[in-house]
Amino acid sequence: MFSPAVGLLTNMYKITLALLIPLTAAACAVSRVDPLSVPLAYRANAKNVGLLGGLSCSAVSQVQVQDARTQKTLGTRVHESKPLRADATAGSDPASWVGDGVQSVLRQNGFSTQGGGPSLVVMLDSLHTVESIWHRSSYDARISLTGELRSTAGKVCWKGSVEGQGGNYGYSGSIVDYQETLNAALDSATSNMILAPGFKDALCHCAD
Repeated sequence: MFSPAVGLLTNMYKITLALLIPLTAAACAVSRVDPLSVPLAYRANAKNVGLLGGLSCSAVSQVQVQDARTQKTLGTRVHESKPLRADATAGSDPASWVGDGVQSVLRQNGFSTQGGGPSLVVMLDSLHTVESIWHRSSYDARISLTGELRSTAGKVCWKGSVEGQGGNYGYSGSIVDYQETLNAALDSATSNMILAPGFKDALCHCAD
């Protein structure tokens, strides 16, 4: 037999739940966007191993990186529904980070980076992140590099420009999500450089 008291309690529970859900959602939404410093820390991705195919010549004498950016700010943090915006800055040296990533991808694909062969000079042309914030955040990173293979006498045997992109989703202001996104973009750009027309051939023919 249905009890009026039970029915009243059920209705009260439904009303309370209906009121709490919007309040909970509002409480979870990000209400402020602050500047953020992101330390750049490269971590090798096992998916890069053997990704770039066979090599006839597989040595570069060294990897040098120059930061050629005109815009030094790392990126922007933007709220999706409010006029809130802040800068993201690099908390460590971008050139060192690029060097770590490029050398790691080379080694994962059979290159020696301390032997003979030409030097690989890499210019960091641009690096930009966008964090789009709501309850959580989507992350996007884009990087542009120009690479040159140079003989010991300074002759440029190959030159090319490449881009890379990375994306992620997670908690707002997550340093780990930033780093994973940036590293994915760097891996992509480095792979595109090594696979660019003429790069592998230049390794074998970049004489003095």
